Amino acid sequence: MNDNGYSEVNNKKRKYSPLRSGSCVGKDTCRLAYTDSEKFEPHLIDILEPRWGHMSESIGVTGCERQCFRPATKTIGWIGTGFNMYMLKLGGTEDGRNQGWPLVDPDTNEIYLRNVPKKDVAMVTDALFGFYTTTNMSSLSSYERRQGGMGYFFRRIGPKMIIQWLKSNSKTADLMKPLPPFSYSRQQVKQVKSSSSISTSTPLLHKKIHRR
Repeated sequence: MNDNGYSEVNNKKRKYSPLRSGSCVGKDTCRLAYTDSEKFEPHLIDILEPRWGHMSESIGVTGCERQCFRPATKTIGWIGTGFNMYMLKLGGTEDGRNQGWPLVDPDTNEIYLRNVPKKDVAMVTDALFGFYTTTNMSSLSSYERRQGGMGYFFRRIGPKMIIQWLKSNSKTADLMKPLPPFSYSRQQVKQVKSSSSISTSTPLLHKKIHRR
């Protein structure tokens, strides 16, 4: 940001917005990354800022599942799964108390938005912001109403309602094709059953998940 309160992103001078974002270095610098997260992130924000630049939320983009930028700690995270492909992770909170999770149906364990093309990432993100802002504010908790509270909103309503919303949205409906269910290890199942702090509506998805 320069001395006049303007930021310069992609050579575009504009007022500095409270919408926060960041990324890892991506494919050009890191041999482990699948995709160019660092180049993609400013373009994503360019698309989102005209409509959502007034919101104090955070978006994280990383080039692979190692998640060096820690997108799970952001309101909305996008994790590289292949070249120009990203997986959604949401439910992180701005205060750092909670990490996000992939979008998995708690009844079927099917995962949604596992391989979202780069061109569709902004559209999905826009739909998620729209879900939060069109919800009756009187129905939100004090945590959800405050600045940076969208992560708490997603955590409360849970993945089931988020999946339903995105399926009903004409812009995102075609992307909502589930991938095969996740399988948990026996130890993870034991942890879930023995923990009283885990909500039944929010699966233990921020821990390591094993595919079989």
